[in-house]
Amino acid sequence: MNAKWTKLLSIALVAQAAIIIALHWPGSQPAYTHTDQALLDLESKQPGAIHIYGEETAKVDLKKEQDGWVVASYYNLPVANDKVDAMLAKLKALKASWPVATTASGAKRFEVAEDKFQRKLELAQGDDTLATLYLGTSPGYRKVHARLNEQDAVFAVNYATHELPMAGKDWVDNKLTAVPEESINQVKIKDIVLNKNGDKWDLEGLQEGEITNEEAAHKLLASLADMRFEDVLGAEVKPEYNLSEPKLRFTLQLKEKNAQGEQSLELNFGKPAEGDYYILTRSDRPQVFKIDASHVDSLLDLERARFVSAAPVTEPEQSEVNLGQQGDAAEAPEAPASS
Repeated sequence: MNAKWTKLLSIALVAQAAIIIALHWPGSQPAYTHTDQALLDLESKQPGAIHIYGEETAKVDLKKEQDGWVVASYYNLPVANDKVDAMLAKLKALKASWPVATTASGAKRFEVAEDKFQRKLELAQGDDTLATLYLGTSPGYRKVHARLNEQDAVFAVNYATHELPMAGKDWVDNKLTAVPEESINQVKIKDIVLNKNGDKWDLEGLQEGEITNEEAAHKLLASLADMRFEDVLGAEVKPEYNLSEPKLRFTLQLKEKNAQGEQSLELNFGKPAEGDYYILTRSDRPQVFKIDASHVDSLLDLERARFVSAAPVTEPEQSEVNLGQQGDAAEAPEAPASS
């Protein structure tokens, strides 16, 4: 009996050794050592397009154009500053050391298989796919399982799936609708016209004894500089947006011409019958933007009087006061002599 069990154990050990040798035989998988080699080769591969796939049908397409990266799947709006560069830098820093799995079943278990993944990232240049990376389950804080398409090895890398958002708006700077104060020469809204004069703003039509309320002017300009959008609702101006009679209209004269060669910019705000938000259209963009009501409500009751302050009363010089007193004394009649 002992000899029989010894023989069976020997066969099992030989089989186990054969499996280990097959898995690690030179050429079957890349050699991974403690040197922590880069998972992706991004030194020689500079992508011109990036495709990000979610778990179902969600997809984000990023494309590099002459002026920078745009979200091709989200109205071709420009990507927020350095967002793509930051992503590529993090991907470049990913290391491949010891794999946690090297089989197809392991890829499915860690959700980095072709038909089961949490994120699929394609880096492309023209018609050529430079690399395809699958991201799956997380083994710990800010770590994720990753696998390259051409390999079976699965690694735990320092990354997180939320760093590849699946909503196009999350790749765009939501201050795309903002107009910085330093870019404006003139603001017109209702009967209010403010002109830039050096470092100050002058209200047109001031009467004698009136000056511009600088604080109110800067507060208005600050609201334009902080005009953020929540979403893009397409490029069609629908009747329910009520933009034929906008709630608010700004006409701005800019210091420099925009991409369309125009120096005038018009902002129109409409209020749908339902929903706590406004619709914004800009004369320099075809998109229709959704703006949170808090950005607009405070501007509806703007009145010209808010931008007017009383000019300070100038005190007469002391010497003038003294001269006036002396003159009054000289002209005063002499008092009658006492009897």
